Amino acid sequence: MIKRIERRMMLLLLISAIGFMYSPTAIFAENHSNEKPNSKTVNPLFVDPASRNFSENPDLLKRIFSGPHGYFRFINIPFSEEVCRRFSEIITTAPTLNLHGDAHIEQYAVTDLGRGLTDYDDSSTGPGIIDLLRFGISLHLTCRENGWTDSSTALLDRFFAGYRDALKNPKMSVDAGTWVKRVRTKFKNDRVSYFKWIDTMMSPMPDDRKSALIAAIQPYVSTKMAEDSTLSPDYFRIVQVGDLQMGIGSALDEKYLVRIRGKSADPLDDVMLEFKEVRDLSGIDCINSGQELDPFRILLGQTRIAYQPFEHLGYFRFHEKNFWVHSWVDNYKEVKIGKSFQSPKELAEVVYDVGVQLGKGHVKQIASPLDLQLRREQLQFLKKNETALKTACRELTEETIAAWQMFCDRVRKDEG
Repeated sequence: MIKRIERRMMLLLLISAIGFMYSPTAIFAENHSNEKPNSKTVNPLFVDPASRNFSENPDLLKRIFSGPHGYFRFINIPFSEEVCRRFSEIITTAPTLNLHGDAHIEQYAVTDLGRGLTDYDDSSTGPGIIDLLRFGISLHLTCRENGWTDSSTALLDRFFAGYRDALKNPKMSVDAGTWVKRVRTKFKNDRVSYFKWIDTMMSPMPDDRKSALIAAIQPYVSTKMAEDSTLSPDYFRIVQVGDLQMGIGSALDEKYLVRIRGKSADPLDDVMLEFKEVRDLSGIDCINSGQELDPFRILLGQTRIAYQPFEHLGYFRFHEKNFWVHSWVDNYKEVKIGKSFQSPKELAEVVYDVGVQLGKGHVKQIASPLDLQLRREQLQFLKKNETALKTACRELTEETIAAWQMFCDRVRKDEG
């Protein structure tokens, strides 16, 4: 639990920022005059704030308080557990697919490599409805945030249309949308400023832990050089190592940022590697067993679902934990649901693109050489269950908002 002084300072700032649009009355009155709020005694999406330690990352609590979508990002594993429970009968007939595992709108990013869903920490294999429902609820919350609730049904239809189109034709392509093009016009190639920013992201580490980490990554380095003969030990020479704190769903995970020499002695040619603890997915009953702490679930998920995977993918063990590795790019811009889009039309372009990406990635290589059979099986599953999935998106959206409100109320109550 947060230290009392930290919590009081935080709450004074956060409570003042929570407006009427997310009050319980506004939440359930908006376009739901004939619907009853969730009558369950226990909301399965509620996470007790006392069960987490926010003292070392107060910014995480601020993001959760900022709105239901921030909370939704935080509860990915409980959400997936609830999907498994709620759809246990349907899942028994669902094909096993590649899963992103945390497919929400703010995972969509534009980078130097391309565009699409990023952050594959929760990748695994299992029923595709986990990704479909997570993105659908994120879409509903995005529409509420922007005042576009009248467009939410059409936008959800657009997402499912992209998914179906890609299942039918995995070779199809989609042009970059308006938001993507606008972001790319602002990309810069300023490595001096880039590394100054990197310095602000890295926290100092004790020398003994730094030495142990450097020793632990040597099997990873050896494997990368075996995969690519153009890489040398000098390429992976350590320049700087630090702790890293960022993210919402991954904010409490152990992460490190490492600067390596790269292809030349020029410091502006250095490469940034992120080491991320492999998150424990135990408790999500409907994903394939044995994958909870397996780093390969993340590496395979990214290579199969991402339009363009990040470079230097790999893994290593450190202090009895698995970590996965990927390199950073100079330019990276994620969607911000309340700021990025100027109209529902712009949002629709991203929504369709994500549908296509998941439609391609869900079935890619997992059943090879029988991909066609798997694609047709998933199309039949979608045809049979699409209406139920869309209904569940609406219901779970309301449960998410109610759980977020309970979370905020509980923190206030604890403060007395």
